[in-house]
Amino acid sequence: MQDMEQIANDMATYTDMLVSSGLLHLKGGNCSARLGDDVVITRTKSFKQDIVADRLIRTPVDSDEPVENASSTLSMHRWIYRKTDAQAIIHAHSYYTALVSFYVDEFRIIDDNGFLYLGATVPIVAAKKHWGWAEVDEEIAEALVDHPVVILKWHGPFAKGDSMAQAYHNIQAMETAARFYMDIWRLRNDIGEPDYVPWIGPPEWSEKK
Repeated sequence: MQDMEQIANDMATYTDMLVSSGLLHLKGGNCSARLGDDVVITRTKSFKQDIVADRLIRTPVDSDEPVENASSTLSMHRWIYRKTDAQAIIHAHSYYTALVSFYVDEFRIIDDNGFLYLGATVPIVAAKKHWGWAEVDEEIAEALVDHPVVILKWHGPFAKGDSMAQAYHNIQAMETAARFYMDIWRLRNDIGEPDYVPWIGPPEWSEKK
């Protein structure tokens, strides 16, 4: 089993990579890891590149009690651990992933590697009001039962993994898939309709023509 020091080191490593690659604001997003019956989670608005064990928050998974200074999505992380096999969770603010959610209500993968890593579709869950994340905690968790990533509409992805490394990989795969989608959408006006992977088929815009 991991300990707090190892969890902190993993979080520091992968959140540093997220920030450096532009997938996360320095004080944005959050991540967590399962530790026995507890969740270890980052603090709200913490500098993600400065994660150390004594600044992480450890609290029971099977609790609905708020925890001072914990990430604002603590309840969502708890629900994900209750419902899924996740051992680690990363919530990022990756640009293209958030952008594509303004246009579709379910993201359909159109690139080969995205299909391999994420499956044919990625669910998109919308809160009914600004900052209304707590209202979709269970819905996000349910979506992650059978998917490695779910997108909180207008906001960004939540990715699970059997490790922090796998959760990071899933965030990367989602962002690459979203970039393919948005760039093909733009390029098709100048270059024409692209060829599609046969077993995936054309995206929504082609079907609506």
